[in-house]
Amino acid sequence: MPVPVSQLRINWDTPRPELRRAFRDKRVRVALSHAMNRNEIREILFHGLLEPASHAFAPASRYYSEEAAQKYAEYNPDKARQLLDEAGFVDSDGDGIRELDDGSPFVFTIDVIPSMGVDVCELVRDHWRAVGIDSNLNIALRDIVFPRWSNGEFEIFWWWSWSDDPVARPQDWGITGPNLPTWHRNAATEGPEWLHEATRLLQEVATTVDTALVRKNMNRIRDLHADNIPLLIPGFGYHVWGASTRLGNVPTKSTTADGYRGWSRPIFHEQLYIKSEEE
Repeated sequence: MPVPVSQLRINWDTPRPELRRAFRDKRVRVALSHAMNRNEIREILFHGLLEPASHAFAPASRYYSEEAAQKYAEYNPDKARQLLDEAGFVDSDGDGIRELDDGSPFVFTIDVIPSMGVDVCELVRDHWRAVGIDSNLNIALRDIVFPRWSNGEFEIFWWWSWSDDPVARPQDWGITGPNLPTWHRNAATEGPEWLHEATRLLQEVATTVDTALVRKNMNRIRDLHADNIPLLIPGFGYHVWGASTRLGNVPTKSTTADGYRGWSRPIFHEQLYIKSEEE
């Protein structure tokens, strides 16, 4: 099963107020998504083993929807430019970079760990520059960038993956406690209504045994996130592995998502057996 890769967490509460206003504008987030050339990322960096997609539940989730996953995933730089213009972020001095509300360049920092997504971030940086938004890569060890993330000091934080759905990690998809979700630490008091609705639905899922209600709520949570695109991902990537034809009981589908305990052991060796010659 493919899982989300190279998820870019936008900080809705970044300390810079002019950048915070931009990140909280849905038109900006949709523009950033449409400006990403996911097919280029797939072919250059993933050898074709990437399903381009936007922010939504991954295929491993029983509530996955291809329609939701493809929302805003189309590469459309003209649409991105139009949305940024509508949001009021224009290039008034003709230097190729748009300006924020205070007149400063529309530039932000992407925190990324060495050897874990730098190549993706470099391509995405070029894609965003083409529509008038610039970025700087802060390539640093985990011990340096993680405190920035946990303290809410980052602007965009790259991480290697993302939880597949709220059942696995509700803290990523709703307001489950102080400073959560980490991408919007002030959501309890400043969060948009759609995120509060998703949180209420999550709480209802956690307190019911009604499977029909669970599916209804989960589908709604999925669509709320897909429509409002709080975060950005290039798509869902495959982890390639092979097995001898002599082995039996080999699963044809698996996931490395940590929410499903797949990070350490997506396949259990004790479930396999060596076929006899008769088989």
